[in-house]
Amino acid sequence: MRIEAFGHTDIGRNREWNEDNYLCQDFLQRGPFPWRPLHLLAVADGIGGQAGGEKASSLAIETLGEVVADRLKPGGQPPDFPKVLGEACEIANARIFSAAAADSALTGMGTTLAAALVAGDRATIANVGDSRAYHIRDRGLTQVTRDHSWAAEQLRANAMTEEEIRRSPFKNMITRSLGYYEKIEADIFEIVLLEEDYLFLCTDGLYGFVPEKQLLKTFWRQKRPEKICQKLIGLANDHGGRDNITGVAAYFGRDERRPKSSPTDTVRLKRPD
Repeated sequence: MRIEAFGHTDIGRNREWNEDNYLCQDFLQRGPFPWRPLHLLAVADGIGGQAGGEKASSLAIETLGEVVADRLKPGGQPPDFPKVLGEACEIANARIFSAAAADSALTGMGTTLAAALVAGDRATIANVGDSRAYHIRDRGLTQVTRDHSWAAEQLRANAMTEEEIRRSPFKNMITRSLGYYEKIEADIFEIVLLEEDYLFLCTDGLYGFVPEKQLLKTFWRQKRPEKICQKLIGLANDHGGRDNITGVAAYFGRDERRPKSSPTDTVRLKRPD
């Protein structure tokens, strides 16, 4: 299965700086295993202002790429992809936490992270915070990740209505992020991909301003990842652009050397103990 991916970030209309970051990276490994090449996709939304938020999201993206590259070195057995992403999140968290502890100007900084490691027809997805990963198949859209936010937790617990949440002073509070606490655990999922599927990773500056119906319609109409990202970022700006806006779209096309895959359901896995 071939992959075509594109990422883009925009400062939005109301912010003076961009605290978001993203990553689209390919790994072409040598060896006997059938799951090469590998692709790493990620978005991060920094918390803590220009100095802190920008540094935290940058550290998260840089660390993710470094750790995954190190764990996927040629030779040995195929890596445990959930473990690789979980370790990458833990190391990124430790680096951000240490940087904040060493500089009072960075106190309280942190970042969300949504990342996908794609190997063949499997995508292992990790998230911390409220940046999201969506899976698009045919004319359906599924949010794979679960938001780590006060608002999402109230909804999942049926503790408050959406209107009550909108009036709450805690409506924008994140309950889990990289770097804010000394220890962190990422949620890990795995999905099975079919040809003509899409993955879409984005920060809340995008999905918070573009309704899911409009998001899905953009995939139907634009088709190509570059056009999808550009269109969705434009829509987020048209709807207010009150936050930084970042998206990474990946399309999974048919490999002409192989017959088309048979249909299969999405599978979600918890991170191993």
